[in-house]
Amino acid sequence: MAPETAIRVISLEESTDRRSEFSQQVFPSDLDWSFFSADKSIVSPLGYNDRGAIRGCGRALLLPEIGCYVSHFKCWEWLANSEYNQVIILEDDTIADWRAIAQLSLINLSSYKIDLLRLFATHPIECNIVMYRFLAPNCHLVRTTGWCLGTQGYMLTKAGARRLVEKYYHIRIPVDFVLMRYWEHRLGSYSLFPFPIIERHASNSTIGERAPVTHAAFLDRAIRFSWRIRDRVRREYFDRWTAERWPLGPTIDAGPAFINRATKS
Repeated sequence: MAPETAIRVISLEESTDRRSEFSQQVFPSDLDWSFFSADKSIVSPLGYNDRGAIRGCGRALLLPEIGCYVSHFKCWEWLANSEYNQVIILEDDTIADWRAIAQLSLINLSSYKIDLLRLFATHPIECNIVMYRFLAPNCHLVRTTGWCLGTQGYMLTKAGARRLVEKYYHIRIPVDFVLMRYWEHRLGSYSLFPFPIIERHASNSTIGERAPVTHAAFLDRAIRFSWRIRDRVRREYFDRWTAERWPLGPTIDAGPAFINRATKS
């Protein structure tokens, strides 16, 4: 039996034009999808202060970054308390390959020991293939190392949502920095390549206007520098000694797609 998968599209309620454009592209129409109302301000149980952000990010966060963090966190919280097993989270300024999204919605992600699957990145990524032909002959499962930025699209299990909600209720860094911290939250660093979604060009954030950057005091910069060194060591240790090279077993770039083989076996 297919797991219950929700598709939630983060969007401000007043963004009627974006919502209309997004709705017109959804296919097939019987997918379990809906808009998830974005937030502009901090809500419980989240907390934020500039000094914590300066020590974690090197600067105070911008208003759009805070709004984005809150919106995604509330979606994680919703999943953790819902009847669904997993969710595909998209932002409303994306264009999706809906056949791929529909196929993903039928997969029990946790059965492959994956709790977080990234579907897009805003910058080039460093990665290694861990399963050729994962979703289709030309769509592979990769593990990223280091930076993987962007929250435009990803798939998350309920177990993954609960871990994120429990660990990241204090806002110190942008939300895409949270998602990429696989060495800390241990949800893995998996992504599909090529990506099944793209971001619309010339699409500015509607969550809020940019705020001026706060300059850090010497003590805060020193604390930040020390933390970055320790954090980099943790990441390198994880990449070299903890992460499995072939978590789904041997892989070759031939034959049917892995998902089809796994379903039949």
